[in-house]
Amino acid sequence: MSEEEKKQDRETDEVSESAAARRLRALGQNEEARPAIEVSHVGFWENFWYHYKWPTILTVIGVAVAVVCILQLLGKESPDVYVMYAGPGYLTSHEAEDVRSAFRQIMEDYNGDGERGVMLTDINYLSPEQIAEKKAKAEAEGVDLIIDNSGNAAAYERFETEIMAGESVVLLLDPALYGFVKKSGALMPLSEILDAVPEYALDDTGIRLADTPFAQYFTAMSVFPEDTVLCVRALTAMSALKGRSRTERLYGYHLDFFGKLTAFKE
Repeated sequence: MSEEEKKQDRETDEVSESAAARRLRALGQNEEARPAIEVSHVGFWENFWYHYKWPTILTVIGVAVAVVCILQLLGKESPDVYVMYAGPGYLTSHEAEDVRSAFRQIMEDYNGDGERGVMLTDINYLSPEQIAEKKAKAEAEGVDLIIDNSGNAAAYERFETEIMAGESVVLLLDPALYGFVKKSGALMPLSEILDAVPEYALDDTGIRLADTPFAQYFTAMSVFPEDTVLCVRALTAMSALKGRSRTERLYGYHLDFFGKLTAFKE
């Protein structure tokens, strides 16, 4: 490289350095005072939280909900008997609890858990005749009536499922539904349950609830229509599949409960 070229390179460097120096001076700095860049060490948990904050929060919430649900299930009352009402009547939560309370007065703690538990299934269903009657009454009174046909159909399907494979054994049924179940052969004869069939029995499988001393004594039973029929569902093949010995033991609890209910005296 010639002396002339070397001279030009030195001048270029001086110009560049001068430009850099001017920028530093404008910022109130110089080459010696330029701060060093510090790199801090990030710990494992800080790094984990940064990348997995929301998945961790959602997981914790899910676990908390699961724990609460499990504790509620563990503390939930285990029913000794299963009773089902199906018909046009509607029970509020308060009325349903009053009915269960009345049943507890006469039953035993069959499963030995220290509680007399009653599972009361309430199915609100209107027969075609009852729907027609309601419509005629509404029309006569000049009132618009809307029937939830899909909900009514769903209620009937639920009723059929309970009869075929449900837990409910002691039944409180609207006469139309009682006739259906009786015709299907799914009811237990009273003579096979009771030592003596009451004189006020409706027929060989049913008793009108309002005629029992129990319903006449416990006013909570007045929430059911007067023509409600009390009866017992026979053991089904599907119920036996759940375990014959267990099913027969539970069924025996219901037969004893039904006997106490029909034999009640003030």
